Amino acid sequence: MRIIYVPQYPTSMRYQEWWFWKLPEEFRKAGHEVVTLGESHVNNYMSKRGHLDMFAPADLAIELETEQIKEYILLDLKKDDVLFWSDLSFPGVFGTALFHKRPSKMFAFCHATSINKGDYYSKYKSEKFMIETAFAKSFDKVFVGSKYHQDKLGWNNTVVTYLPFPPIALQSKIKSYNIISASRPNPQKVDLYLEGIVEEEFGKVYRPTPTTWEGYFSNLAKSKILLITSHEDTFGYQIVDAILNGCIPIARNSLAYPEIIPREYLYNDKNELIIRINCILNSDAQVSLPKILCQDEMNNFYNKIINEMEE
Repeated sequence: MRIIYVPQYPTSMRYQEWWFWKLPEEFRKAGHEVVTLGESHVNNYMSKRGHLDMFAPADLAIELETEQIKEYILLDLKKDDVLFWSDLSFPGVFGTALFHKRPSKMFAFCHATSINKGDYYSKYKSEKFMIETAFAKSFDKVFVGSKYHQDKLGWNNTVVTYLPFPPIALQSKIKSYNIISASRPNPQKVDLYLEGIVEEEFGKVYRPTPTTWEGYFSNLAKSKILLITSHEDTFGYQIVDAILNGCIPIARNSLAYPEIIPREYLYNDKNELIIRINCILNSDAQVSLPKILCQDEMNNFYNKIINEMEE
């Protein structure tokens, strides 16, 4: 099977850079040929600049997509070719090319959509979600990171795969802080009202602004509790990051969180949140990695996708 891989613009934000190179590598390990559209363009850009941006600059993302369309149009499609789209959240302009030239089978991963609360595109969500839904229907299967996300989307071609084990270097540090809030400071990821209540009860919440992922992991390793007050999250990688670095996550009993961590680390309201934090600070509590987040279990992500594509 030859897989035509359409990656998103690789940035150092989260694991997008890793996805760009890692997923094709896993496809090849399974014995499949992979054509990554735009790979030489990104490699040339990297050799000139030497680093990736934290977020995708609009002009560079469009430039990459234009190059991917050009490579795809010139590609001689074979009968058994399969297309894999790495981020259905951004249909972009490439999607139009698929209505004129498409392989027999197409698959995609959907990380998020415009119906996420507080999303950057929320003010356009009625129009953008229509585009995302129409685009999703053109794929044989769309892979998603949680049952929560699957239910919210309501599409009939989704398959829950969860997400792969994160490629991070674990750190072990002396606990300098009781509580850390490590999410991006926007209404989608941080509830300032709840954080204010926690500060009144337990003192200052540590809110670092690291410029590298190493700094982010280091801050988690120096903290006892990761406070998560997000109103939206399609999986919860931050929970994995925290546990791996010896920090106990406390999250809402909603979204995808109940799928991945035990009930004793979830809260329904501000009173339960205070109780949870008190219990941890007044004990030697440690949280082990739940089975769903263990390395072997999470890396089944690749097998699930490959098996679905091979079928």
